[in-house]
Amino acid sequence: MQICIGDLDIAARTVYGEARGESNLGRLAVARVLVNRWQATFGQWAKDDTLASACLRHLQFSGWTASDPNYSIQMEASFKDRVLLECWQAVIDALLMDAQDDPTRGSLHYHSDSIAVPAWVPDGASATVIIGRHRFYNNIA
Repeated sequence: MQICIGDLDIAARTVYGEARGESNLGRLAVARVLVNRWQATFGQWAKDDTLASACLRHLQFSGWTASDPNYSIQMEASFKDRVLLECWQAVIDALLMDAQDDPTRGSLHYHSDSIAVPAWVPDGASATVIIGRHRFYNNIA
């Protein structure tokens, strides 16, 4: 699997939009979900041949919806923004880590605990792990 600088930028901005207020571990966990989706070979994620396509998939990450307030925030962030650089580092770390070191335990889904449980979470499903203000799931098809 190849990766280019544009993939890294889109992934870092996705992490920035989704988890810029989280700890380094929280940002790493979100970055790892992006990597997990990109590397998945089954279901809807089998179509994601680039890290960027995993991030930009329609309606997957709210920060890429033009009407979302995070869209302009993540697009206008510059390399003078320390947190954006930390998000870049989180993406690089997520790419370099072995699967057994994945803090999300292979999760392909997450949501913020600041919202009600989304409809895509089946009744009775429980989070695999909670990191910061995000609940991660590896048991949802």
